Amino acid sequence: MPKRPPQSKRTERGQDSSSSSGLPTFRIRPITESEIERLTCNAGGKRAHADWDRRDRRGADFVLGSSVIELKILEDEGLDKPERQAKVATLFRSQFPDRPTIVLDRSLLTADGQRTYDRIVEGPVKAAVGSARKQLEQSRAEHDVTTTVLWIVNNGYTSLNHSALIDLVTRRARNDSSEIDAVIVSGGYIYSDTFDSYFLWPIDYVPIWVDRPFREFEALREAWHAFVMERMNSVVREVPTAADTKGPVVDVAFRLDGVAYVMPTPPMGNESKFFLNGRPRRNSTGIDSCPRVATTFASLSLHEWSEFHRHEPRLISGTSHNDWLRKENDARQESQLKPFVALPVTYAGWQVWATRQPAGAIVSVHHYATDLFQEAILAVIGAARERAAGSVLPRRYLLLVTEEIGQDRAYDVSHLAEFCTLPDGTDRVDELWTNRSMFFEHALAAAAAAAEAVARGFDLIYWEKDPTYAWR
Repeated sequence: MPKRPPQSKRTERGQDSSSSSGLPTFRIRPITESEIERLTCNAGGKRAHADWDRRDRRGADFVLGSSVIELKILEDEGLDKPERQAKVATLFRSQFPDRPTIVLDRSLLTADGQRTYDRIVEGPVKAAVGSARKQLEQSRAEHDVTTTVLWIVNNGYTSLNHSALIDLVTRRARNDSSEIDAVIVSGGYIYSDTFDSYFLWPIDYVPIWVDRPFREFEALREAWHAFVMERMNSVVREVPTAADTKGPVVDVAFRLDGVAYVMPTPPMGNESKFFLNGRPRRNSTGIDSCPRVATTFASLSLHEWSEFHRHEPRLISGTSHNDWLRKENDARQESQLKPFVALPVTYAGWQVWATRQPAGAIVSVHHYATDLFQEAILAVIGAARERAAGSVLPRRYLLLVTEEIGQDRAYDVSHLAEFCTLPDGTDRVDELWTNRSMFFEHALAAAAAAAEAVARGFDLIYWEKDPTYAWR
């Protein structure tokens, strides 16, 4: 993979997949406090304090029946904060020290690690709970109510899915306050591949103190659903405006010390019936053609060196075959791009190849070796097969495994190993390389180079794609 400019911190937000598919995506307006006020009034509620915008003492937002409600809207992505990124990176890196891409999957952590992770990401939630506690306490003292409710609306913290947010809000409310009797968590989410689009508008109520229930929740939920229908009608019927800034949920990712940390976009569910080769993914690597995967060198026997020396001495340097062998050895030691492949070259073969090159083309012996190598690589790539259930496998073969991660192929990780079936029927597995930041096509080219340079005689590569964190 090409090296990125030196940097210590970098936040990357995935972009709409329209850049890959050419199709537009839906966008909606973020949910506003005025809209929540309107739907609360439709449910029978009102502002808790008529002078709310002039008060010195901060109170809650709404009164609905026998309940007072404080609204908190999460506008920002919590993982955009550099200090939070650093803490999350330290936590995951300690468990996965060798990976170029680390998936921020909470379930991969130990029980202690999960608790640490929750403490890191719950910052905005903890702040909301702490503020709401004081406001609800103030309004309870001013109103004849039986229940205090914290209502969290998620506009922008998309790295916390709805169920995870419910868990965090509920735990913080139970741990931090006796002034919060119930919580509501809601939000609006778009999942789109630019052809299929899904809109989710969840709203959930969790009692904190069961003896002080939020009896008006059903009325509020009906008002929420009416609001959602109105909003969806506007999405379909009205021309988008500058206020429609909320797009589909995308990968949340950042880079720290050369490692990518990725919260992949959740799967959309069923496979696309439109994108038959899979939903479109970005490719921010900048690689759009087969990259260099090896260093090549023209290997000349004494006879072939003599032929070149007699007919084309300008193409070889040195006064003896030993000089050429020393150059090959020096090149092998100095090569930064592995593997180093010395391809046997003949003068007769070079002659035929040189006559086919266009006028002005470079016809050095090393360019000829590179062309030979490219032909061999393409042959191996063309013969590669997927290893699937029921595949009849040879006794020896190479297996390429690519982990597809999120919506951007820049996050994919590949591994290559040699499999050999022993006489007792067991497999011996020798790892050739692992944890390379390569998407499938790039990795297949590198695997083909390994087949040529490391294990001559391998004429077949099998491959698998690991879809655990793929965008599906």
